[in-house]
Amino acid sequence: MGGAASGDRHLARVSASSRDALRRGVTWLLVSELCYAVMRISTRAGAGDLHWAEIAAARFLGGAVVAVIAARAQGVSLRVSDTKNAWMRSLFGTGGALCLFHALGTQGIAVGDATTLYSTTPLWVAVLSAPMLGERVPIAVWAGVALGFAGVATLLKAGFAWSPTALLVLLGAVSYALAILRLRRLSVRESSEAIALHMSLTAGGIMLLIALPHLKPVPTKAYLPLLLSAASGGLGQVTVGRAYAHGAAARLAALGYAGVVFTYLLELAIFRRAPQAHQILGACMVIAAGVWVALASRSVAPQVRESHVAD
Repeated sequence: MGGAASGDRHLARVSASSRDALRRGVTWLLVSELCYAVMRISTRAGAGDLHWAEIAAARFLGGAVVAVIAARAQGVSLRVSDTKNAWMRSLFGTGGALCLFHALGTQGIAVGDATTLYSTTPLWVAVLSAPMLGERVPIAVWAGVALGFAGVATLLKAGFAWSPTALLVLLGAVSYALAILRLRRLSVRESSEAIALHMSLTAGGIMLLIALPHLKPVPTKAYLPLLLSAASGGLGQVTVGRAYAHGAAARLAALGYAGVVFTYLLELAIFRRAPQAHQILGACMVIAAGVWVALASRSVAPQVRESHVAD
């Protein structure tokens, strides 16, 4: 009797500890998604005074500083041994970031819509994991993918169906999906900070080269958007790592779509741009599909580890 009671108490403590860890993970993930939403809105706000690539360069080079500080604080290595996959991951990730920041730097697409289209990345991961990694994709995942692309079709009827900007964001989502697949090939010996630093330096350097012909003195009113984009992006990069250190990846991945909601709300509050009915419907369908795929593909949960470094 005493042994059974002791075992029950132990299980209760383990269960309570697991719930506490999950709550902490959820809290950190929501903070991270809010940071990334602020980064996107700040990029759009500063785009009237600065070239989009200049803002993106500041964001990623600032992210490199954050990665170094985080590594030093935790005493982990910043060395990458699997250089081939690290470069492939960073270059594909940079391609995705380039498409996203280009869209954020224009007025041809709403920030929330760009965020929604870019959030199809997990759907592309599911589609590409079968031919590229030889993984079996469950029927339930394919159903979620179909729902997500139906949501994209709904969103693309919002008046920019043939907009090169919208299609560019989708291409960026594909590129970032390829980056995630490469990330899953990286050795488990690589630290998240080392991978983040490699990605940040690669993206920051390429963005800076693109921005060079357009560089000009930063206007006083552009300092705040520039600093907010860099700081919120770097903070989001750190907090998303903390989130996944505390909770089950598949469950937390489903909450990652809170960033879409945050972005639409901030866009409404700051730019007074309210989404129309078909935009809301398309976004809801993509969010539902993403949550569905995240919960139905727990076996491929490692894809989440650095899923937001390119934002």
